[in-house]
Amino acid sequence: MHIQTWLKSGIFVLLTALLLTTSQTSQAEQVVIQGDHELHYNTFPSTFLSTEVANAYQITRSKNRGILSISIMDKSGDQPKAVEANISIDAKNLFQQSKDIELIKIVEQDEAVYYLGTFALNNQENVNFTINAKPNNSETVFQVKFTREFFTD
Repeated sequence: MHIQTWLKSGIFVLLTALLLTTSQTSQAEQVVIQGDHELHYNTFPSTFLSTEVANAYQITRSKNRGILSISIMDKSGDQPKAVEANISIDAKNLFQQSKDIELIKIVEQDEAVYYLGTFALNNQENVNFTINAKPNNSETVFQVKFTREFFTD
């Protein structure tokens, strides 16, 4: 199997494993359930990604860069299915300075769909996030607000 194909097909598994094992430095993955849909989200330092995965998705690894990960599952059928969505992010620190987060959509061969966005951060910075998401072909609308404190030193 070509290494880049392996990286792409394995990134979701790698990210999930990473998110489940890094509770010391970031909070566990969060899930919001609304109707037949689940929105999964998490934040973590970009240094948690391997160099190979970061390069595959052109993500800068730095202690001063964070990553926001979002995925939405439709559980209305026999098997849960990842779905695409219209997602917007508003992120500000405690001084109301906006964090620019541009999401990239990643669709894997096994039909996994998730969104990653990077943002600048400082040591001991609290960031207030608001996620607005509407899964495609659904009336479900999510608005999720949460705060994370990041440590870079």
